[in-house]
Amino acid sequence: MVPSKKFTKAEAEKFANEIDNLSDAAFDDLKEQWKKHCVEGYDPEYQSFRDKVIAIFDRESESGDGYSIDLNIGLCLYENFNLLNGFTYVMANDDDIWRYLSCKVFPDITYYRYPAPEKEIKEKGGHINHKRFYLHTRRIWVKTLWWYIFLAWQGDSESTKNVLKDFGTDTISDFIERTGQGYRLRLYRKLMRAYSQVNQKSSDLFNSIQKQNLVNCRTVEPSLGQGAEEGYVNRLFEQLSIGEKDADE
Repeated sequence: MVPSKKFTKAEAEKFANEIDNLSDAAFDDLKEQWKKHCVEGYDPEYQSFRDKVIAIFDRESESGDGYSIDLNIGLCLYENFNLLNGFTYVMANDDDIWRYLSCKVFPDITYYRYPAPEKEIKEKGGHINHKRFYLHTRRIWVKTLWWYIFLAWQGDSESTKNVLKDFGTDTISDFIERTGQGYRLRLYRKLMRAYSQVNQKSSDLFNSIQKQNLVNCRTVEPSLGQGAEEGYVNRLFEQLSIGEKDADE
């Protein structure tokens, strides 16, 4: 099943504003419905896919590990929406498709994964996290999960999960939001595989890798150097003394 329904930014904004304008009591009722995964109004063609995702969300939520939720739902998204199934790059870049999934198909788990920050509620009022539902193109939750898996894909779900399993939620945002002049697909997949083999991972280290890569790619084309992308990643890690740090430890 390839997603065909769309939800414009204006429609999503209306949806969000209607929820934000609910009284606290009415919103508490809505949250109780969402907690039971009672969601109505989406196209029935999404039912089987929604069932799969909800099962993953409930299973992974038991551990309290947000990254495990993200990783496994991301894999499910990519397994169902990929090039072999007719899901194109153009569709993957269409926020209206992701807004439909976020606001119509998965409003319950989108809310429970990313409720509105307390500071934002106090300052602006409202009930839901607009950025994660529809507003910010690189923060729409389901969209970021799909792109995270796509950019790190290792040929099959099991191999991809093995590469990504020890990362964290910060890695997703750091990875998706530092695009530079666009995504180099082969490079990013090699980079993530190499990073998975680093013993001492951290958000600071991953940011350093990303920043240095952006600087390098202003003057170097990774695919044209010795060893192509894999050779470039090895030199990038040497440049940052990553292998040396691990050896010392």
